[in-house]
Amino acid sequence: MTTHPNDQAEMTISEILKELEKSTGRFPKRAIEQAIEQKAAIIPHLLQVLEEVAARPEEFADRQDYMLHIFAMYLLAQFREKRAYRPLVTIFSAPGDIPDRLVGDAVTEGLTQIFGSVYDGDPRPLHSLVESANVDGYVRAAAIDTFLVLWASEQMSRDDVVAYYWSLFHEKLEASPCSPVWNGLVSAVADLRAPELLEEVREAFAKGLVEPMFAGLKEIERDVLGPPRPLRRYDVITDVASEMEAWNCFNREESETKGPLLAPTLASFSETAANDILPIRRVKVGRNEPCPCGSGKKHKKCCGRN
Repeated sequence: MTTHPNDQAEMTISEILKELEKSTGRFPKRAIEQAIEQKAAIIPHLLQVLEEVAARPEEFADRQDYMLHIFAMYLLAQFREKRAYRPLVTIFSAPGDIPDRLVGDAVTEGLTQIFGSVYDGDPRPLHSLVESANVDGYVRAAAIDTFLVLWASEQMSRDDVVAYYWSLFHEKLEASPCSPVWNGLVSAVADLRAPELLEEVREAFAKGLVEPMFAGLKEIERDVLGPPRPLRRYDVITDVASEMEAWNCFNREESETKGPLLAPTLASFSETAANDILPIRRVKVGRNEPCPCGSGKKHKKCCGRN
């Protein structure tokens, strides 16, 4: 007698967590579905995972195949669980390359939406990430973009976002040339369509704060002055499977035809999705990808250095 998939016994919380703990080369779809079905029961366990990582981030960064904390981030984001906000900020406040080692390119491909999904109404923790020179530059850029998620999801007014970005230009960011933070700030202003900040953007270019290979002033000006358009990368997380299922680490046979995995948790956008979501002038180069300048170094070790 054949058992229908719907007749499978419900997984226990322990079984779900065990299934999500380590990378196996396949996406654990049933465990994710079961976690969503048992949302109320699993939330405390997922929060505990984040608290443990927040307390000992470097220890968890050394666990190469450990993924439970990443699934916890995405699931709690889908659940719009505000209690995840503070431990996540603590985790990504870790210095050096710890965030990179913890989640790979999920920093550049998902962290913005995750922060926006679990935001608890207090912007000060995000401010601390953006304004700390000790925090990874890509994390800081993701935190800057989070304000666009908050605006798009009506958790913050446009005026408040513009006012905060203005303060970054004028006093709260260090003048670090060609850093991901300044790249992220001018990109966010362009996506917000904020002509009231155009002079600040021009001054940032004049001072050499924006990486030339990242964007040109004319293209940023065009977007700042252009008509508003929706960008799906500023939506909150609503479907963990659609966010994670295409990652290279869950499609290893396919990824082998494209070259080696760039990172254990690297997200891989389809060409269609990339064209739909990211403006061509600002496609983000993965930190572990070869630098587009041709040096042969990884981007994070070359032009992408903070």
